Parts: sequence; structure tokens; C-alpha cells
Amino acid sequence: MSTLYAHGDSQQVGVRARALIKYQVDSASSNAETASLSVTPTMLQYQDPAYRLNINSFDDAGRGAALAKIVRQGVQLIGDGKEVASSQSLARFKAQDEWEAYLAKQGKEARRALAPLKSLFALNPLIPLAQRADSAPRVGDTLRLGDFFQTGASELAPWRITAVEGQGVTASLEQSSVQQGIEFRHFGQLRFDSETGWLDSLLLVERQQKGDRRQTRRWLLAPKSTLYVSDMLWQDEGDSIDDLEHDLYEIPILPMTPDDRDASISMMEPDQGLMSAGWGSDDIELRYIHGLVAGDYATSVEYRNIELIDWQGRVIDLPLWRHSARGASAMGGVVSSGVNLLPVGWGESRANLEELYQIRAELSFTPVRTYTEQVSWQKLLKQPYHFGEARLTLTSLSEPGRYRLAVSNGGVNSLSPDLNGLNGKLGFETPKGLGPKWLSLTEQLLLGELFFREQASQVYILQLAEMPESLSIFHGEQLRDKTTTKAITLVTQSDYEANLANPPLTPASSGIADSNASAKSEEKWQFTEPSTVSRTGNDLYIPMPTALAQVCRPRIDKGFNEGGKPVQWRLIDNGQGQSAFVLASLDGGRRYFYDKSIQGSIHCQGRPQWQKVGKGDKRRPWLVDLTPWLKTLDKRKAQVNRLYRELSITDAFGHRLSPRLPKDAEEQGLEKALVEGRYLSVDGAASSAAYLVIGDEPLTIPYQFTFKPLP
Repeated sequence: MSTLYAHGDSQQVGVRARALIKYQVDSASSNAETASLSVTPTMLQYQDPAYRLNINSFDDAGRGAALAKIVRQGVQLIGDGKEVASSQSLARFKAQDEWEAYLAKQGKEARRALAPLKSLFALNPLIPLAQRADSAPRVGDTLRLGDFFQTGASELAPWRITAVEGQGVTASLEQSSVQQGIEFRHFGQLRFDSETGWLDSLLLVERQQKGDRRQTRRWLLAPKSTLYVSDMLWQDEGDSIDDLEHDLYEIPILPMTPDDRDASISMMEPDQGLMSAGWGSDDIELRYIHGLVAGDYATSVEYRNIELIDWQGRVIDLPLWRHSARGASAMGGVVSSGVNLLPVGWGESRANLEELYQIRAELSFTPVRTYTEQVSWQKLLKQPYHFGEARLTLTSLSEPGRYRLAVSNGGVNSLSPDLNGLNGKLGFETPKGLGPKWLSLTEQLLLGELFFREQASQVYILQLAEMPESLSIFHGEQLRDKTTTKAITLVTQSDYEANLANPPLTPASSGIADSNASAKSEEKWQFTEPSTVSRTGNDLYIPMPTALAQVCRPRIDKGFNEGGKPVQWRLIDNGQGQSAFVLASLDGGRRYFYDKSIQGSIHCQGRPQWQKVGKGDKRRPWLVDLTPWLKTLDKRKAQVNRLYRELSITDAFGHRLSPRLPKDAEEQGLEKALVEGRYLSVDGAASSAAYLVIGDEPLTIPYQFTFKPLP
């Protein structure tokens, strides 16, 4: 459950709560017409910043400790057998005396402030027999299910059945009213078993609005095994569908995943993953970095046999709730998967978690076959393109040059359009809500996750200057018959990053593609003699790679004075592999000169050239094999700074990659900075690497320059 408060454009979360609750029919009930339920929370997170209240089942200390002792004992729900017993008057804490004593100590405000807490346990998930025994349910029938909602309309409209599938019955309610100048809106959807009466899923949204002030409360009930929905509501900040960006912008050039028709790209090489605190102090997030890839990548990953380990290697006995899971997907060039866990139990969890050292798990990974095909634009306009359960649909809109491109993925197949090369602008269509328009984006998503479960379409809006002949479509097919399983260890982020054999958490570049990257890469290895450059006619500098600045230096044969002292060349290093000698006054304060002349020469110890050493390791592209370079030096004596001076490593888009080094690399020397004695770990997927070689014959390059006069 959560509560949102809005005033104009500003909004904030009030109360936020989530719980695991065990419901049990009271077998001691003597009246068959009365439905009595025992409600026991096995896990609870409750936050109310305004009341400064934080109840956490993982910790029995703190300001919420007294309430926690009451709440953990549970609630008794008593109904009349005709309508759902959901009003708070029919919900009694099993420690009712302690509850009332607590309220008495807190004063009048406490009763109002703690109403949301009690509402968590007042929802009865058992539909009375009287509401489902008359006849077989049919679409359009109405149900009187009582007041699930806590405030608002004194008389709610009946729920209406919208779908019947076997024993599963789905019903919804929507109602608006105005009372004393306040607009009340109610929406609810639920699904229950017509034979047993048990609710499967429930979503309630209650909104009150007066002027530009608005309060919205949401309750959600779902089986413990339902993933994502807990996180979706727990983390929600109230964004509405209207808040989404509708503007069109220039179509960017994005990297596309290379073809891998035999699914040979290695995505299970690392032996370690990360464990960290997720959203909320007690949420344990597990994340595994599968590898680095340009473009899209998505597949199924399952985490099994998760064990918490203490520093002595013993398994910690602590029940865990897996409330969220993510398959492998690419973001910013990094392919990762993960799960989120919450400890189950009261009080004792905190001490157990303090002993946590590492986590062991088994990962089952499904390889993906990927390839790209060109499909005629005209053919796409005539009929949708299918790839298994995946579908791509292209339609022409009324405005000239405007198209709607919808992609729906499902099952083991996926499609992704390659928009590179299209001349025009791109936008995204606002997703259509499954409920009333006034529901927020999160509420609409929850509705879809709980009751519809179909893969939503990604819809692009294209405004093109000209009709293309074809569209490149990326295909992905999960090969479930080739699933592989690996045991991994999940460690803290500091331990993970200290192991340089692991892939980087964040790549150096954003992966924005350059259509000329390949040509530029070839030019890069062709040595260009350094020469003077001027941007304004009144400045002078000599740009060159940092590696060359160690062996090539300018001299002044005929110069001039500035401030009574001769000018000189100053070396400036941008820290990204590029340097420049800049002509400046002796104190470096002046770099612009007028009506002066200078001449001299650039002296290099020998003719420089780049010697290629290949690219990143095929299975671990963030590791570069430096064996050819290491043969030219004594790695036990060589200094770490030679990695910056003598190496040039880039990714597929020409972006320079930097070495990843131990914290004390400068003290330990080059040998300790390498993985397995020969690999250099870099902050991206290395596509090319080379080291600087200086020839035996010295090289001298003359220069002369005359500065423009004052304007």
C-alpha cells in the first residue's frame, strides 16, 4: 500500500508499506454464516515520514519496536457471511488491549495516522459464499462485495464481472462522486476463484481531490510468487502517463548487436557477481554482469540454490522472499541480470544479516541466436512481420512522411528495428492504459501485470524526410535446449572491483556509434608527423598522442620575448590519451601573441609507429593480451605509467579505453597490475590495441609561424 500527496506540480509519497501475510480460516468458528480469518504478517516494511514511524520486521529495535510487537501477533477478521468483511471495525488485533493502550498514549493524532497501518490487515481475501453460490458467474453480472475502500462514497456501486475463465472470475468497479466540494474517485479490479472464494489478485485506487490538492491511496494484493508488483508500488513516486515525453527528436545513431547465428558469444565467463543493498536498507540485490555487448541483448536467466554465507563459510539459515527478478539485458553496453530478496521473519533477521560475507548461487543462462535481416519497407506496410511470437507492424499515418512502428515481443523470440540511417525524427507513442485515464502510470502498469500479463508493444513514431527502401530488423531467438548452468559467488562491490578479471560495472563510453569508426580506426595506426596548429592565428600548439609526447619534443631556434623573458613550449595532457605542446610565456599566463615570428624544429628520438597487439580476449573482451608488448620489456621492473604512455586501446566506436588498475598499482609495479600475468583489464570492450615502437633513426620536423597583428 502507498499514499501519494500532490499539490500543483509537486508530489511526494506519504505512507509506504509492503507485507507478506498468511491468511487462515479459523476452524474454531461455531457459526457457519460467519467467516473468521486469522491474519498473520511474516514480513513487514512500513514507512510514514510525516509521523516519523518506521516498522521493520527485520529489526525489533527503534521507534517502531512497540508497534512491531503488536502487529507481528496478527489480526482477526470477522465477517457476516454476506459481504466481504473489510471495514476496519471488523478487524481486531490479537493484541487488541496493547493496541488500544498504545493509541491512548499517543493521543488523538495517532488514531488517524495509524489508520493506513491497520488497513493493510483489514482487506479480507475470501469472497463470501452468498456472493457466489446462486448461479454460475457470467460476464455482466454484478457482485455486492462490500466496502473494500477506506473512505469516500457512502454507497459504492456494485462490482461488475468482466471476464470468466474456468473458475477464475474477474470483476471491476469504477465510481466518481462529489461530497462537500471534494471529488472522490474509486477504481478496483479483482480476480477470485468461484469455487473456493479466495482472491487471487486485487488492485484498489482511491483518490480525493479539491482544487490542486490531491491524495491517492493504493492497495495491492497478489500471491507471494508474483514478481515485480511489490517493487513497482514500493518505489513509485506517482508519475502519470501525461508526464511522458511526446516530442520528436533527431534519430540517433545507435550501436547494433553483431550477428551471432550460432550463439557463441560468451555470457557466463565471470566467476563473481555483486551483492548490495537495494531499494530499502534491508533489500538484498544480487547482480551478475554477463559481459559487454554493443546494441540490444536479452534472454532468460534463473537464479537457483541461493545461499547466504558467513565469514567462516557457514550457511546462514534465513528464509528469503524473492520479490523481483530480471533476466539478462543490455544497458549502456553492459549485459546484466539480477534478483531482489527480502528476509522473512521478525527481529532475528538483523543479527543474521550482520554475519553475511558472501552469497552463493547457481545461474541458468539461455543462449541467444542473433542476426539482422533487411525487409522491404513496402512489404512491411502491406502486412505485419512475424518471427515466432514476436511481431513488427508498420503503418502509414495521415501526415505525410509519418509512420507508426509497433513491436511486440513474446516467448523465445524478439525483434528490434535498426533505425540507423533513416533520415528524420523519432518519438514514442504514449502507452494506452488498461483502466481509467486518471490512473497514474504505475497504477496502469500494475493493472496490466496483475490481470492481463500480455507483452506490451513498444511503439515508435517516425517522421521521415524520405521513404526508405528497407528496414534492418534485429532478430533474437533464445535456445532453451542449450541452457547452461554455473555456480557463482556474489561479493561486495569493493571486492568485485578489486578482482580485475571481472567485467567493468560501467563502460567508458555510452556506445554512441560512429559510421566512420572503422575507417578512423585504420587511420589511427598510420603515424602522422606532428606539426604546429593555430586556431585563431594568435595561438600555437602541437597536438599529438600522449605516448608520442614522451619521445617527440619541440625546440625553439628563433623565438621572442614576452614580459622580458623568452616564450617556451608547455606540455598539456588531457588525461585521455591526447596531449599538446602549447606555446606560452614563461609563467604560462599568456598564450596569445601578436605580430611575432617563431621557428624551430620538433625532434623525435626515432620514427614512431604503432604495433598492433590484436583486440580484447574473445570470451572476455574487457581483457587485452599484452604478450607482444611485454616481450619488449622487463615487467617486474617496468612502471605502471608506461601503460598510459605506450599503449592505445579503443572500442569498436573509436573511444579510447583506460586501464583498470589496483589501488596500489603505482607501488606494486606493472606485473601486479596485470590479470593472469599478461592481460590488461580495461573499462570497456576492446576492439583494437597497439603499443608504441620507436625506430632507431632520429626524426627532425622543422616548423615556422608568424602570428597575426592586433586587429
